[in-house]
Amino acid sequence: KYAIIGNDSTCFCGNSPGTLVIELQLCNTPCPKNATQMCGGDNVASVYDTEVSAPGPPSSLKVVNTSETSLRVSWASPKAYSFITGYILRASIIHTYSDLTLVPLEWRVSNNTFILGLPNLQPGSTYNISIAAVNYDEEGPKIAVTGDTVIGTPDPSPPDIDIVERRGDKMLVHIPEAKNVNGPISMYRIVVSVELYQQGFIIDNLGNYTYATDQGLPYYITAELDPEDIKNDFIIGDKTTYNGFYNAPLPLTNDLQISLGVVSEKNHVKKIRYAESAKKIILNINEPEEVSPMVVALGAAIAIGVVLLLIGIGLLIILRKKIQLARLQRGSQSMPLSLSEPCVEIENSGFIQEEDERVDYYGNLK
Repeated sequence: KYAIIGNDSTCFCGNSPGTLVIELQLCNTPCPKNATQMCGGDNVASVYDTEVSAPGPPSSLKVVNTSETSLRVSWASPKAYSFITGYILRASIIHTYSDLTLVPLEWRVSNNTFILGLPNLQPGSTYNISIAAVNYDEEGPKIAVTGDTVIGTPDPSPPDIDIVERRGDKMLVHIPEAKNVNGPISMYRIVVSVELYQQGFIIDNLGNYTYATDQGLPYYITAELDPEDIKNDFIIGDKTTYNGFYNAPLPLTNDLQISLGVVSEKNHVKKIRYAESAKKIILNINEPEEVSPMVVALGAAIAIGVVLLLIGIGLLIILRKKIQLARLQRGSQSMPLSLSEPCVEIENSGFIQEEDERVDYYGNLK
């Protein structure tokens, strides 16, 4: 507000001119570069009003804490000012992963506030934070710092994996590009879940194939891929390790669920999200990936043998019927003709014939 110029061109700045006023004639030392103005005198100083009422810039500004949707900043008051009624803080976006147009935000606080949390920010974004002191309607120069909000859980949910082809213990899939408005997409994860025991998987228990085998879990992460790796179709079950995850061959006897997860990592913070609603249930076909010629020949021989056996049984049944028919025909030709006589029906109505009376011929002779 005031410029205080002493003898020998010594200059000071102050917010008040002081209380001791002396006669103007005592300031009789001309200024070295402007002789028309006085630069103090013997043991006195000239005081000039700069007519600048706006305060100077705050002496410091720093980010003291961060979260997904807020930044907490602190500052110190200006070194030069006449009067401060408050402070104005502004946050403008520098970089974000969001598709929305983020407008600058503004906060006004009192002159005795020196720390503030700035809410309603976008996760995983970089902001320019500025602050200026104000004297009623006059705003002073500002200072600024940059601050990053913490990345959030990936949003929206990862897309479904497209099944291109299933062949034995391998599967060819296409991984669509995922979207994330809360941070970068650092890695893609492919999860295999054997649907023999349950539907889906528990995220807290999810690990690599070795961990799943040791713990008896029917699901595991089979691969973790860079975003560049998903430009081409991926083979599940190729027995290769991808970023520490062994891509084990698929089982041949159970239904499978193939799910996608996305990993977001920035500033030593990692957030992961797996597909929730969409499920791909694939019915496995019990066929080996490569069929040997011996197996093919054996299968063909068995099939031919079964066909021949069925044909033999059919011929045997036909031959047996023909033999029975021929015997019947020969038997009917050799049977003699006989006259049929009338049958006399004898009716027995319970009649009992009386015994004939015996004659005593010997007695009569006597």
